[in-house]
Amino acid sequence: MNTLSKTSSSQPNQFIGYPTLLRRGHRYLCSLGQRLAVGGFRGPVDVSFGDDGWNYVLNRSNDQGTRPPSYYVPVSIKEEFGEFISPHTASKPDTDDKRQFSSPVMCDIDSGGILYSTDEHSNSVVIISEGGDKVEWWGEQGTRPGQFNGPSGITFDQEENIWVVDSLNHRVQKFTRHGKYLGGWGEFGTAPENLNYPWGISVDPINQTLLVADWRNDLVKRFSEDGELLQVIGMPASGSGPGGTQVVRPSSVAVDQHGDIYIVDRGNNRVLIFNHRGMFMESLIGNGTMSNSGVERLLANPDALRLRDNASNFDMEKRFYSPTSVKVDAKGRVFIVDTGRYRIQVYEKLWRNLEPHEIDPIELHKDPEVY
Repeated sequence: MNTLSKTSSSQPNQFIGYPTLLRRGHRYLCSLGQRLAVGGFRGPVDVSFGDDGWNYVLNRSNDQGTRPPSYYVPVSIKEEFGEFISPHTASKPDTDDKRQFSSPVMCDIDSGGILYSTDEHSNSVVIISEGGDKVEWWGEQGTRPGQFNGPSGITFDQEENIWVVDSLNHRVQKFTRHGKYLGGWGEFGTAPENLNYPWGISVDPINQTLLVADWRNDLVKRFSEDGELLQVIGMPASGSGPGGTQVVRPSSVAVDQHGDIYIVDRGNNRVLIFNHRGMFMESLIGNGTMSNSGVERLLANPDALRLRDNASNFDMEKRFYSPTSVKVDAKGRVFIVDTGRYRIQVYEKLWRNLEPHEIDPIELHKDPEVY
């Protein structure tokens, strides 16, 4: 499954430091949001977690009504909604395109609670404070180092430098928070070390390696900070569809505190979960129930209640439809942005650390050839 070669020891050097777990699966917790005329989501595409208890949901919409086309919706795990956040200049037609916030793709948040998002229309990183009153940006279109052509994934490393996936230039670039270019790597192609319209990106918190959702190559790849290919996850021979582990058009990747890897398999409307060695663990296809805000809206609409009473096959309502992003918060909860259903499904990982005396030494068992 992977391009990593084994060392003479029982584990490759890149895999040292990961805990040994008893994994018990994932339990569905709740759904957040609903497609609503007032409140709720309009085209959710990503989410970032603030230290203030709010989850900031990035919405991208072509709605030209009373609200700006794109904005953040703060929502708590109890589905309490905060005030929408958007650049205060977004409604001014003469404002520079970079401040219009018209086509955001993905987002992240720094330690000070400042929101950063990529915008593929203006080829920039847009920076917005929680109140929307501080709007900055950097970036320009081009192919030279530090320029963008359709930026997508964005993430912070432990030093709070920013890694941006420069999708149409088929590369990954590193910047300071203020936009100073620090380096980059990547070339177009279908070889294992190449990228082909990459989309999402995540930093492994254990060793600071980078995982990239290589969208058009239907793979997720692990690189060092210098761009050395370390691992490939999701081989075509493993099969697609229910029961298979082939990744089809991956849009997002996240890594949790244990090194487990979550991949939005957008082409198959699911999330695939692998351990740090690239071994397939589990798939999530969606188990959503109606959110509290959705219930409140239905109860206020007798016509809609009657139509729902006559509906059939609620199984489809549970399932993901065009999921776009996956993120894992500090408590290990998995947030899956279910874009096609205008909601976020939240799951809890069930696990326990294993002490050395509770499990046979790795030397006693042949390690599966998955590297």
